[in-house]
Amino acid sequence: MIKKIELSEHLSVPDEEPFGCRIRAAEAAYGLSEPFAQFWKQEGNGTVLGKLDDGLVLSADGPDVTEWKEFIRILGVRTLLCSEETAEQFGYSPDARGEIMVLHPEPGKPLADVVMNPSPREIYALLQKSRTETFVPPDFESFYMDLSFRTRHGTALTAGVRQGGELAACAVCSAKTEHAAIVSSVACLPELRRHGYAGTAVCALTDRLQRPNVYIFRRDGENEAFYRSLGFVPYGRWAEMLFG
Repeated sequence: MIKKIELSEHLSVPDEEPFGCRIRAAEAAYGLSEPFAQFWKQEGNGTVLGKLDDGLVLSADGPDVTEWKEFIRILGVRTLLCSEETAEQFGYSPDARGEIMVLHPEPGKPLADVVMNPSPREIYALLQKSRTETFVPPDFESFYMDLSFRTRHGTALTAGVRQGGELAACAVCSAKTEHAAIVSSVACLPELRRHGYAGTAVCALTDRLQRPNVYIFRRDGENEAFYRSLGFVPYGRWAEMLFG
């Protein structure tokens, strides 16, 4: 049976793994009383589902696949993010997939040219300039409100590098818990790429996070050498399904 989680102590998903980190950070930021942020678990196993607006994140541990598939269908959401193994188990055909990488950072020296938590408007402008066929920035209003809210509530952190007064690169952590964090966006002005700005932003962010596990979700064929050069190593696979 799938039951809605009403108390934080019943959200038993481990925060040190990437999908659990996303779910726990969303709950920490928005709580359990908002209609757009809801969480469920399945009795008898460790599977937990988190919903934020029209997107789902599933942390699966021995799930009853039939029950979950029907429940997800009834929710009528737009996206579902889970491990590639779980997508295969559910019989879903992913619309996007890639590798999860993890970094176990060690404390570094402070970086004087880095600014922490630059304006979300500046970050969004940089994301727009970094737009590609496979990277399309989200809607501005939802991005601005979500990042601002999470930052105020301590579940998000950003780092930026300026060059000539302009934000040249940034790294965005959109979910962090006690034991893990997710770096969800890294961007650099196209004309300044391959000069170390993006790497500096990521290193500053991971150093300030001070979490034993820092994850990135990398699309297949994109940025593997960059993240490996920063110390990230393979962890697992992710898949995302689009509904409707």
